Amino acid sequence: MDFSLSDEQRDIKRAAAEFARGEFTPELAQDCELNHRFPRELFKKAGELGFIGLDYPEEIGGGGLGVLENVLVVEEFCKADSGLGMAIHVAYLPAKIVRICGTPQQQEKFLAPLVRGDWVSAVSFTEPDHGSDLTRMDTTLEEKKDGFVLNGTKVFTTNAAYADFFIILAQEDQHAQAGKGMTTILVQPDPSSWLGGKMEINEIPHKMGLRMTSSGELVFHDLKLPKENILGERGRGLLNVLDFLDESRIEIGAQALGNAQGAFLKALNYARERKQFKKSIISFQAIGHRLARMWSQLQSLKWITYQAAWLCDQGPDTSDDIKALFTSMVKHHVPETAKSIIDETITVFGGYGYFLDQDVERRYRDNRIVEMYEGTVQVQLNNMIRVLKKMNLDFISSTLL
Repeated sequence: MDFSLSDEQRDIKRAAAEFARGEFTPELAQDCELNHRFPRELFKKAGELGFIGLDYPEEIGGGGLGVLENVLVVEEFCKADSGLGMAIHVAYLPAKIVRICGTPQQQEKFLAPLVRGDWVSAVSFTEPDHGSDLTRMDTTLEEKKDGFVLNGTKVFTTNAAYADFFIILAQEDQHAQAGKGMTTILVQPDPSSWLGGKMEINEIPHKMGLRMTSSGELVFHDLKLPKENILGERGRGLLNVLDFLDESRIEIGAQALGNAQGAFLKALNYARERKQFKKSIISFQAIGHRLARMWSQLQSLKWITYQAAWLCDQGPDTSDDIKALFTSMVKHHVPETAKSIIDETITVFGGYGYFLDQDVERRYRDNRIVEMYEGTVQVQLNNMIRVLKKMNLDFISSTLL
């Protein structure tokens, strides 16, 4: 059994770490955090160096690789800085659904400029009355002779203020059973891409963390769009989203992994250097034991994240149930445990940890959203039980345990 990364994967991880160390400066992080600004110039550099779209087709400029390679980049970016790392990642992550469901023409139009760092993507599923429940949408999509008309309101859309395209989940068949009759459609904020109607984008301010990104409300008023904007098979919208989430949730878990690793490294360094009662505070058992427990927790988080990504990259060799089980395990366990680790690092710093300059309090605030977006922790636990209650016990015993 070989747990080592390939030479190419080690090179990717090393390159991502070097890029982040050189570009994710404290001054830039403070500027973006305090001014609620997306680091577009950093996103562009990441694209130019090939960090965006590692799992996209090579024909449109991607790397032709997999989820594990993405995980390695996200981990290193968030290890260096939670806000900058997460902001860059969520600017390209939503476009994964175009890679999964899009036509070659859609991939060329939407993914090629994103891979170069020129475009930012966004998904918009959540509605005022539909958060975890995506089995029916109030936003409607109606077919016309020469296009489709979109009406409704979406909320908590990350990147809303500056995204170059959105993937919208809308209800096309009003009489369909729960979970059926929905369609995904691509929307650009550029009015020249519309056939009629209008679209509003309203910023939702004053959030706890992830302040380097925009979070907004989208309102569609008889927005008429070309037929070629339909993404994937009509009526399969929710399944398109679930296929996307099976991969994206693992990468979201990598955000929390990197966030916790970065906090741990800062706390370890501080505990070595900080002197009280004429010795380093790491020598005090109350601090030393905290750090030792954090180390053990980080190792478990790292390897379950890597394993889930590897399983996802095996394609048809990994069953849908196993993929769902491991994806949800990462999405609930890594963010929750990372939150506990980061909280403990604040304790190591004492009063200093409560202030922005030490970075760990910002990591705590940024990381809190990882438990919520792309499906809450509670939804992940439901997913796991749904699989575990029907999976063959002999298979669990012989293969998974």
